[in-house]
Parts: sequence; C-alpha cells; structure tokens
Amino acid sequence: MKGLGIIPPCVDGAWLTEYLNRADVRNALHIPTQYPGWNMCVDEEQGFHYTSLPIGSQWVWETYKNQYRMLKYTGDTDGAVPTTGSINWINSLNRTVLSDWRQFKKTSNGDMGGYVIEYDGLTLGTVHGAGHMAPQFRPEATYDLIFRWLKQEKI
Repeated sequence: MKGLGIIPPCVDGAWLTEYLNRADVRNALHIPTQYPGWNMCVDEEQGFHYTSLPIGSQWVWETYKNQYRMLKYTGDTDGAVPTTGSINWINSLNRTVLSDWRQFKKTSNGDMGGYVIEYDGLTLGTVHGAGHMAPQFRPEATYDLIFRWLKQEKI
C-alpha cells in the first residue's frame, strides 16, 4: 500500500504488515477504505503523531474499564517494558483480584507458558522467556495466552 514506512531490521514484521493490509482482513476488521494501511512504524506524513507520555497506555485501561474485558501481556525478560512496571501500574488501579497468580502451560505439550493473574475486567499474563516482542520470542505460548483469553477459556 502507498505510504507504508520501512520496517526496522530488528523486527520480523513484513508478514504482519502484509496480512493486516489485505483487503479481506481490513474488511473483516471493519476498517474503512479511506484509512491508510497498517504500518509498523507510522510516520507523520500519514497524519498520525506518536507522543510518549509518562502514563503510557494506562489511560486506555482507565477509560474502558467496566466496558470491555482487557488483556495485558508481557514477556518476562522484556527490558524495554519490564513486567514489574506493568504489575506496578496495574496495582495502582486498585482492581479486585479475582484469581491470583497461577502458572499456565502450553496446550500442545504442557510446557510452561508463563503466569497469569485475573482482575475484575483485566487479565495480566506473562510469557515466560519472552522479551519485548513476545510473539517473536515465544509464539506458541503467546498464541495460547491470547487465544484462550479470546475464547474465554481458562488460561
């Protein structure tokens, strides 16, 4: 698609960009045709402006609490956004813990996938042995975590 930026060499994202910009996928996600294609690294020419804030994405969770179920996942070896930081900001939300920390195992072979804790309306999952790009480091464990959550199955 016209106007797509360059994917950083450290990220294996060409397949994702290609998939998310397919007409059938955009249609399934109800993305109007007037919107530009998905871009891993958005530039200002497309009209998007990224601003880094101390609060990060916390505003999203605060805005949509009690409206949607939410999942936050993190690689437990992520040096860019450490799991401890995610835990600290979630704890600052004072949400009720519905199910305390427990280990989850991959469905294919029962190997350790990570840990999960469930709050009222928010699930936090860690992907064991994964860095910042959890799906690249541990695709099977990340897939299990996300899709079991989407299907509302026990993780």
